[in-house]
Amino acid sequence: MSMVALAVLLCIVCGVACNTETKQDVYIAGLFPTDENIPEGAIGRGVRPAVELALQHINNHTGILSRYNLKMTWNDTKCDMAMATRVFFDMMDDHNSTKVILFGDACFQVTGPISQISKYWNMFQLSYADTNPLLSERDKYPFFFRTVPSDSDFNPARLALLRNFNWTRVGTLFQFDPKGSTKYNYAHNRLVSLLGKTNIKIDQEQSFAVDPEAALEKLKAEDIRIILGNFDESTARRVFCAAHKKQMYGARYQWMIVGEYEDAGWWKKPDSKITCTKTEMNETVYGCLTTDLLELSSSNETTVSGLRPSAYEALYKEWSGTQFSKFHGYAYDGVWVIAKAIDTLLTGTNPDLISEDTFRGPNVGKVLNETNFLGVTGRVQFNNGDRLGQIRIRQITADGKMVEIAEYHASTDSLNFHREIQWRGSGPPKDRNIEYPEMRRVSVAVYSSLCVLSALGIIMAVGFLTLNILYRRHRYIKMSSPNMNNLIIIGCILCYLSVFLLGTDGGVVSRSLFRYLCQIRAWVLALGFTLAFGAMFSKTWRVHAIFTNIKLNKKVIKDYKLFLIVCVLVLLDAVILVAWQVYDPIQRAEKNLAPEVYEDYSVTPVLEYCKSEFMEIWLGSIYAYKGLLLVFGCFLAWETRHVSIPALNDSKYIGMSVYNVVIMCVCGGAVSFLIKDQPNSSFIIISLCILFCTTITLCLVFMPKMITLRRNPKGNDTRVRATLKKTSKKDATDSSELQLKIRTIGDENRKLREILAQRASEVEHILEQLGEEASTYDLGIRSAVHKKVLELRVSDVSPSKISRSSSASEADCTSTYSEVSGTTSLWADSPPLARTSKVRLLTDRLRPEVIELADLRNKGLTSRTCNVLSPAEEEDDDDDPFGGVYLGPPEIDIPKPKVNFDSMPDRIAKEEHPTVESRVRPSCSRLRADSDVSSETDQDRSEPISVPSLQENDDDVDPTRSLLS
Repeated sequence: MSMVALAVLLCIVCGVACNTETKQDVYIAGLFPTDENIPEGAIGRGVRPAVELALQHINNHTGILSRYNLKMTWNDTKCDMAMATRVFFDMMDDHNSTKVILFGDACFQVTGPISQISKYWNMFQLSYADTNPLLSERDKYPFFFRTVPSDSDFNPARLALLRNFNWTRVGTLFQFDPKGSTKYNYAHNRLVSLLGKTNIKIDQEQSFAVDPEAALEKLKAEDIRIILGNFDESTARRVFCAAHKKQMYGARYQWMIVGEYEDAGWWKKPDSKITCTKTEMNETVYGCLTTDLLELSSSNETTVSGLRPSAYEALYKEWSGTQFSKFHGYAYDGVWVIAKAIDTLLTGTNPDLISEDTFRGPNVGKVLNETNFLGVTGRVQFNNGDRLGQIRIRQITADGKMVEIAEYHASTDSLNFHREIQWRGSGPPKDRNIEYPEMRRVSVAVYSSLCVLSALGIIMAVGFLTLNILYRRHRYIKMSSPNMNNLIIIGCILCYLSVFLLGTDGGVVSRSLFRYLCQIRAWVLALGFTLAFGAMFSKTWRVHAIFTNIKLNKKVIKDYKLFLIVCVLVLLDAVILVAWQVYDPIQRAEKNLAPEVYEDYSVTPVLEYCKSEFMEIWLGSIYAYKGLLLVFGCFLAWETRHVSIPALNDSKYIGMSVYNVVIMCVCGGAVSFLIKDQPNSSFIIISLCILFCTTITLCLVFMPKMITLRRNPKGNDTRVRATLKKTSKKDATDSSELQLKIRTIGDENRKLREILAQRASEVEHILEQLGEEASTYDLGIRSAVHKKVLELRVSDVSPSKISRSSSASEADCTSTYSEVSGTTSLWADSPPLARTSKVRLLTDRLRPEVIELADLRNKGLTSRTCNVLSPAEEEDDDDDPFGGVYLGPPEIDIPKPKVNFDSMPDRIAKEEHPTVESRVRPSCSRLRADSDVSSETDQDRSEPISVPSLQENDDDVDPTRSLLS
């Protein structure tokens, strides 16, 4: 009985307890698109099991809403604003239940309008699946919260990825909905605003409505490698198909898109709007990174419901069956957010006193913003209505799968990698072609080669200078103005040195000294050109001035006048260059050339060069001045082209030098201007032009002199007649034929003289044996010449019939000419004193002769000799400083005999030549006059005959001043 009583008592107690703890129902106004005819219906159907599971867990939980029973009103909105509006008003009109909060929807066309309407009832709304970033505008939707991250919340995750791989240059591509939706546009604007606060630059922002090809073309044109995309699933297929056609994929590109698509293999789905195959699509999307919602937390921590995420997932799969939505975890946590907010609001409140007004007003928003618990989707927190959730980052692999590689936690702004990213290249692609500035300078090999050539040119010039100084008194060198030659060589050496300066750049000298290097280049090359060609043209001007002298009087132009001309030209250079440096100084400048693009980097060539503001004007003035100088030189060369003395007339070589300079400067300058951005090629062209012009000029001016020095190092060349007559081709041909005949006759003459000498020796021997008695006997058998000689000897009469002699008071002068030997002999009888006279005779038409007459008295013995002197023996440098220019016939190489006249008049007679008498007689008269002077002064004295007297030696003298005397 006691047992029965106890049972009854328990029942009574339990009944009382049950009655006292009866829970009050609190309703959540649910908005779910569950219609099977719309794509979003799968979301509503998929989250419903999670909501029911959350309600069960909350109602069974003893630590939350212990006196309340939380329930849900299910309303299908069908993603239709009209349907949702009617449902909302119907719920608000039902006063039989207490509606705490709106829960939903998954469609923005429902969520947005309902949120704007519900604010008039001060009723808050919590969404579990709407990610539209427009709902983040608090001014427009002040009572809206959501447990799912919005599309804008993907931006911090993208920013974390960009920072992790140091990508600072990106481009964006977003979809512009022609129906008026600005979902992707708003997310893009939030992204631009976010990146604007960092060092990441968006180089291109492209949008499109239907066809993305034009936008992709612009991205490719700007070489955008990192592309951030915002577009829906069907548009994503069109984008990647177009990217495949434009080759915008692979190791050089990295795509990052919003991957909130329901189908994990969205790129594999058949689509009539694209023409790419599945293989092509797989190849294009391989490596693409997607940012998506994290369905469930990867943490193994116990959540607010007492379940771990993995345990909850197992329960959800058990409850949902075939229905699934990736938003189920956010719906589950959303119910818990509402439960905890209600629990906070109703703490300490009498359940009998609660009403709908209890859940209206700002207190609800404050409680929601203070929400902080661990749910199945991670830490649940809000920031101005948006969930600070976790973002899942996945990558599409080569085999067409999507694997999770990292998670982004917005609450801690951290990026956690689970596995390495599979890069299509050797590593992360570069966000741009890394620009490496490269100073383009002349290579060491090219510079060294041309410097060696320039050094060889300087050595050659120094050799010419040495020979010019050593042989400055040589007849040929003296006639070519050695002082001016020295200036030419110095100018050429400066031109050679300019090659060293042209190749010297910033790799050798510092930037601060580079501008001085530019100035030195201009001075050295300008002065070198002026010295070389100024000296060459000045000495040509002297020849021109003398040979164009109309009055034919004696004209003297000394070297100091030529130096003055060169100094004036140098002064002009100095004035231009100094004005340039003072008013517009040359500075160092750099020029960036077109970059050379490689796979992941580009090389930007940088040229350093000399620049001034008005450089074209200064260079134009210098070029004009030098051009006038060349024109003047050509004029002088043309005017003196017929001067017959090679040592004086450089017109041919000057013309060739000017021609080479002009051609090389024009061609080389044009080519170097076209390739001025190529330092090696430009330096080679300019340097070769300088080397070629300078070397040709030196060789043309000095090689003929060197050849002459080798042929005749003593300078005993015969004299030539200086004329300004133009030589015709016919005269040149006749002259060569005449020279050939002269050489032949000379050879025959030498042979005949040898025979004559042999016969004369035999006759002398016979006459010595016969004595004077044979003189009369031999008259009948001797030749006419021998008879004449013997008659003269017997009669002891001087040979006045053969040549004119001077007065017989001092001495007799006798001259004979032999047709056989082609020589003229001259002697004087019985001078009172020993004396020597030297005369120059035109003995025949072949060559001039200089004959030395000597009478020596030694102990009563009279010696009479006549020596035929060579030009070298006749000349003395101090007496003939102009190189021996004279008026006379050309020379042939005939041996110069020495005849002793002491014995010849007694043994052999010279044959008489009727034409020589007129030539010899003036010479004998002149000789007697010289003999008289020698007798009076008792010293040797000589003077050339028939040639103008030459002035004393002077280095500074006009080598052509005796030409017209």
